[in-house]
Amino acid sequence: MKLKKVLTLLPLLATTALVASCGNNSSSSSSASKPSTSSTTPSTSSTTKPTSSSSSSSGDNGGLDLSSVVDENGVITVPTTVTLWSTTGKATQPALEKYIEEFKSAQPNVTVTNEYVSGSYSDLENKVVTGFSSNNYPDLVVAYPDHVADYLDYGKAVDLSAFILNDYVGLTEEDANDYVDSFMSEGTNYTQTGMYSVPWCKSTELMFYNETLIGVDLSAYDATINNGNALDADYLNSLTWEELFNKLCPALEKYNIANNNSLYDPETGGILGYDSDDNLFITLAEQYGYNYTSVNQVTGKGSVDFNNPEMKALMTTFHNAATKKYIFTKGTNNGNYVNTVFTEGKCVFSIGSTGGVKYQFSDTNPMNIGTARIPHAEGKDPKVILQGPSMAVLDHNNLAQKTAAWLLWKTLTSEDNALDWALESGYMPVRKSSYEDQEYIDACDYTACAPRTVDRLKAKAYSACAEVLTDTFTSPVFIGSSATRSAVGGLVTQCLIKDSWSLTGSELDSYIDGKFADAENTAKLAIK
Repeated sequence: MKLKKVLTLLPLLATTALVASCGNNSSSSSSASKPSTSSTTPSTSSTTKPTSSSSSSSGDNGGLDLSSVVDENGVITVPTTVTLWSTTGKATQPALEKYIEEFKSAQPNVTVTNEYVSGSYSDLENKVVTGFSSNNYPDLVVAYPDHVADYLDYGKAVDLSAFILNDYVGLTEEDANDYVDSFMSEGTNYTQTGMYSVPWCKSTELMFYNETLIGVDLSAYDATINNGNALDADYLNSLTWEELFNKLCPALEKYNIANNNSLYDPETGGILGYDSDDNLFITLAEQYGYNYTSVNQVTGKGSVDFNNPEMKALMTTFHNAATKKYIFTKGTNNGNYVNTVFTEGKCVFSIGSTGGVKYQFSDTNPMNIGTARIPHAEGKDPKVILQGPSMAVLDHNNLAQKTAAWLLWKTLTSEDNALDWALESGYMPVRKSSYEDQEYIDACDYTACAPRTVDRLKAKAYSACAEVLTDTFTSPVFIGSSATRSAVGGLVTQCLIKDSWSLTGSELDSYIDGKFADAENTAKLAIK
C-alpha cells in the first residue's frame, strides 16, 4: 500500500519536487571539478534513465518515479550496493552495525559497505572531496552542514525532498511529525532550495558544575545575588552574562580567596571554561541579536557581517573578564579541552557539548555534577547552538543507490533505533517520541543512579537537553561558512589570550579592531 504523505512537512518540499519533475533531469557531474552553475535540485535519475523517470506516474510521488527500483512496499528490487562512511567511535559501532543488519534483513537486494573513517569530521570531508574525481566516495555520509554545503557546491549532494514525499519510500505523516522540527529544518538551511541533509547525531551545549556549589552563601560579598539566598539550581539555570561577570564572578572570587581556593585554581584554571571558541562567538551574536553572517537570497552567496561595533564591544567585555580569570576557552588554554580543567577541580563551570558529556566526569576525581543552561543575554530569550553531524546522500547517478541510501537513513532513525541510538551515544534523540518514551524518561531519572557516577551525569544531561530543545538555533550555511566559523574561533582566542591582557583603552580598541579585520579577511577569502 502507498504511504500517506504529509505535504505540510517543510512546505518547500512539494514545490522543490515539482520543479524536479518539470524539467530538471540533468545528472550531477561525476568529476570533482565544481560546476560553473549550480542546479537548484540535483538529479534523481539513474545512469541509464528509464523513460518514466522524469515525471511521477501519479500525483503522490513527489515528482519521483521509483517503479524501476522499488516495489510498492518500498523494497529495492534490483541488486544494489550502498556505502556508508562515518567517524563512529568504537563504543557505538555495535549499535550502528545492529541497525545496518536490520536494514539488510528488510532489503535483501542491498549490500551495505560500512566504513569507519579515522580522524575528525574535517578529515572525513577531505576524504570525500578527494574521492569525487575518482568516483571513490560514499552514498551516505555523516557530515556537518558546512561540509554538506561543499558537497552541494560540487554538485554531489542529493535533494531529498522528492524522497521524503514519495509514496513508496517517503515518510508517513506520523513519522514526518515525529522528527524534531528544528533538526529537520536544518536540512533546508542551504543556499539552494531543497533538503540536502537529514538529522543523525544532534547535540547542544550545557553548563556543568560541581554540585557542592549548591548551597554556597555569597550574601556577605553581594546581597543581591539570588535575592540574598544561597546558590541553587534555578539561579544557575537562569544566569545572564551580565549577572555572571558583574555579580557572581566577583563574589566567587572573594569566596574562593577566603576559603583557600577551594572552588577553583586561579593560577591554572578560572571560574568558567568554554570548550569551543567558535561556538562562543556565534552564540553571543545570536543571543544579543548582533550580526554574524547572512546569505544573499538571490545569489546564494554568504556574507561576513560580524565586524561590527556591537560584537567588538562584546569581545572587549569578554577580554576584560578573561583578565580577571572569570572566563577562559580551549583556545586560550593552549588548545587543551576545558573539561580536563573542570574534572581536576580547577574551574567552577565548564561549558561543553552534550555529545561529549562523559568527558565532564573523571573516575579519579568523581563529583556529583549539575547541569544548567549556558548563560544568555540580559533581557533576551535563552539561545544555545544546535550542533552535531547530520547525514547526506551523495549522487553516483544511480537511482537505486540513492534510494537505498535514503532508506538506510530511515532505518537508522526509525522510532526504535532513534531511541536506542540516543541512549547508546548520548546524543539528543532526533524524534519527539523518544523524549516521551518511558525508557528515556527513566534514563533521565538521576535519582535512580548511584551518586558521583557518570551515569548520574548522563541522566542529568538527558533531562537538560529536553529542556533546552526549544532554545536551539543554527547559523546560515554557505560556501565558506566553515572557514568563517574557524576565523571567529581564532578571533575569540586572540581577544581573550593572556598575551593581550596588558592592553587597555585605545591600545585594546586598536588590537581588537585589527583582530576583527584579520578574521573578516580570512573569512571573505573562503566565500564564493
